[in-house]
Amino acid sequence: MRTIALIFSVNIFCLNSCPGQQRENNDFILSSAGAYFDQEAPVDVAGLFMNEVISKYSEAEMCGTFSENGTAFYYNAELNGNWTIFLTSMIDGKWCTPKPIGFTDGFTDRDFTISPDGRYLYFGSNRPRTKGEVKQQKLDLFVSKKMATGDWSEPTNLGSTINTEYSENYPSIDSAGNLYFFSNRNEGLGKCEIYMSVRRNGQFEEPKLLDDNINSDKNDWDSFIAKDNSYIIFSSQNRDDTMGLQDLYISFKDKNGKWTEALNMGSRVNSTADEICPNVSSDGKYFFFTSRRRGLADIFWIDAGIIEDLRIKRMSK
Repeated sequence: MRTIALIFSVNIFCLNSCPGQQRENNDFILSSAGAYFDQEAPVDVAGLFMNEVISKYSEAEMCGTFSENGTAFYYNAELNGNWTIFLTSMIDGKWCTPKPIGFTDGFTDRDFTISPDGRYLYFGSNRPRTKGEVKQQKLDLFVSKKMATGDWSEPTNLGSTINTEYSENYPSIDSAGNLYFFSNRNEGLGKCEIYMSVRRNGQFEEPKLLDDNINSDKNDWDSFIAKDNSYIIFSSQNRDDTMGLQDLYISFKDKNGKWTEALNMGSRVNSTADEICPNVSSDGKYFFFTSRRRGLADIFWIDAGIIEDLRIKRMSK
């Protein structure tokens, strides 16, 4: 793995603000690095991502992923007590200091996903359903569209077909535009369950619970759907084979289009702590997740080849 040169001086500024961030001058976190920060993900066992550059021992971070061929990295961190979506982008071989994306305005914006075509950003938020109202005491799902400038539009609530009196969170989108998320509606065997809403003619249809190869009598949440719908990764609590409080599980579509029984992703990913927030980079190269194995939440990553390894393991049974 290459050595990264850090910039500690704040008197070097981007001539242009990093697109998508709040507008202000930018210093740099990396003086010279290409796509993916010039890093290669661990192959055998997941490792901490960008120690003390992104993942900091004294701060909490989660939900990281690359987009735009490895030239932009999005993640959640706290700002004034609220989970906020941060962005760092590569400009002329330098990576700008992470800053909140442009629509940040004092609400909780968390557990986001970027659509496979890179045009839409979905996330959970307590911002009001209608602008000007007070913040909600729960989470709804919102979407923002990427504009020609590279900035993200003012978020729009997904509406009453998706959002209810309960919390909806952790959206994920496949290439067909179908939406996966979890909610605590108590409609299944557990408290939190994973739902899917088909997108047809530009509209989301009534969400349906995924089957019991995914949902259990435990809390099941934080699902990431493959863009081709061939697998789903999610977090679950206190199953019989859980290594920690929460582990990451994976299920594959079989030849009949049905979900296989969920498989614990094992010690290459899971630990005796919590593992949550799965995500795969837009090019399919890297698998990201969040773990509290150092105490606070940190971002970890591993080569996405682990997914194919687990597919072979599951299908061989």
